[in-house]
Amino acid sequence: MPLEILLISQNLKLADKLEKLLAAFQINTRVSFEPLDHLLQQVSGVVWDLSTTELPANASELQILRSQIAGPILLLDEKQRPIKTVCSYFLDYHLDDYIFGESTSEIVARIVQKIWVYQNKDNLQLTQQSQESESLVVGHLKIDLSKFEVNNGNQKLNLSPIEYKLLLFFVSNSNTVLSRTQIASAVWGNTTGATLRIIDTHISNLRKKIEVEPKNPQMLTTIRGFGYLFKDHGAKRTQVN
Repeated sequence: MPLEILLISQNLKLADKLEKLLAAFQINTRVSFEPLDHLLQQVSGVVWDLSTTELPANASELQILRSQIAGPILLLDEKQRPIKTVCSYFLDYHLDDYIFGESTSEIVARIVQKIWVYQNKDNLQLTQQSQESESLVVGHLKIDLSKFEVNNGNQKLNLSPIEYKLLLFFVSNSNTVLSRTQIASAVWGNTTGATLRIIDTHISNLRKKIEVEPKNPQMLTTIRGFGYLFKDHGAKRTQVN
């Protein structure tokens, strides 16, 4: 699914600026004057403009908002709130950022960075776990997270760094259809046209190394018109001997 931010604001000038700047990062912007609960689960994050639309007074509504968004929630403001209020945004409602009086460019930079963290949270966890000398068994593959190696039985697979990152990203997001934009953002750190065009080539090369029958893939499949799906084959962690 393409990355998309829901901007809750009545400031059309701000909306126009954010839309143009975020488009350069392949992030779409949807604008709403009021929160639309039935649409929240379809967006990659929320930017709430407090200068035009106040947060709901009911605490349970904020908790519901947080539970429905699997991405960052950022607050924009033109007036400084009391420190106690700002702390409550983070500690009580687990919102991600409070931005006061910053330029549009910095707002966009924070949005992009927060989305990157959410898109890469599973990979970041795997990186931390690699320091604990664990391995990950996925079907017939054994991924040694401490040595950055992948084995098929006793055979070591000669994966390139990009192929290794691709495999970890797919394993971390198994049973989820991933678009080329999501893959490019997580693995390459950008979503330029050139990057999107080479994704298919790298995935084809990865299939040749991890699939028993690359022309009839069972693990890493193509979902035509949407992207790719890595099927979970009961991945489990073991201690490296």
